[in-house]
Amino acid sequence: MVRKAEVNAFAAQIDQIPVLDVRSPGEFRQGHIPGAINFPLFDDGERAEVGTLYKQVGQMQAIERGLEIVGTKMKAMFLQGIACAREGKIMVHCWRGGKRSESVANLLSVAGLDVTLLTGGYKVYRNWVLDQFAIPQRFVVLGGLTGSGKTRILHHLRAQGEAVLDIEAHAAHRGSAFGRLGQTEFVSPQQFENGMATELVRMRDRLVWLEDESRVLGSLTLPLHLWEQKQASQVLFVEIPDEDRVRMLLEDYGKQDHAGIAVSIRKISQNLGGLRTQQALAALEANDDELLTRMLLDYYDKLYLNSLGAKPTNNVHRLKFERFDLDEICDALRGKARELRLTE
Repeated sequence: MVRKAEVNAFAAQIDQIPVLDVRSPGEFRQGHIPGAINFPLFDDGERAEVGTLYKQVGQMQAIERGLEIVGTKMKAMFLQGIACAREGKIMVHCWRGGKRSESVANLLSVAGLDVTLLTGGYKVYRNWVLDQFAIPQRFVVLGGLTGSGKTRILHHLRAQGEAVLDIEAHAAHRGSAFGRLGQTEFVSPQQFENGMATELVRMRDRLVWLEDESRVLGSLTLPLHLWEQKQASQVLFVEIPDEDRVRMLLEDYGKQDHAGIAVSIRKISQNLGGLRTQQALAALEANDDELLTRMLLDYYDKLYLNSLGAKPTNNVHRLKFERFDLDEICDALRGKARELRLTE
């Protein structure tokens, strides 16, 4: 049986029922529903061929060629689709909910599967994603100078049951000129938004903790509505000793390739200044990681404090700690959130 579902109903089931994305691998790489399985009716070359026929020759010729291509794949797709289903259920979509998804849905229904087809396809899903960021959500922003262990704190809060939106994890980027170091995954702008929207929906009625990121992370940009909500939220600013900051940065970046670090230093050379850039590169060459770290901290501290100064003073709450202790810090953060009545 094949049934159609509007995007809200479809999205509500993606954690329970497998999703087959029948678009080409190239379309899938640009962005897809988190957790979806690429189940292409055409590969990239075949899609281009059929599309060219449609535009230059005509619809019937394109359909005929498409049937020729699909005919050789039907048995394999039939068996693979059955294997992907969960308790006899599967969900399917293409770009606009057209012939590609309908043909796969009908094929799998012959196997007795309960198939749900996304009305409007991935195009409608993308509009749904962007709409999620405009829905009011309760945020509390974790602030702190570079090296304050904000990501570690967020992970600890999550382990203790708090709702956390880890923007850096969704971006595969740590949010500075050095943010790509050690990262192997490249995330497309669409997938960055898709992942965050999906997670926010799961946490809709909860207080969500997130880091005080800048709007741009490498080549990625936070959606405007999410950025505006973050900027208007209360900031809990953790202050920890410089020694702990240096130690954690050395743990995170100390084993990175020197060539990559040098490239990152040169990215900020205009703002760092010629002399400081040469001093930083000299410290790197001399393997003086601690000196280099302290020089860069001085640079990033000024940047962050300037951005913090643009927030309303009564929205920023400083919490000072004598040492970096995750349990102590997280307890204090939750206590402050309760004091500010953010948890209600």
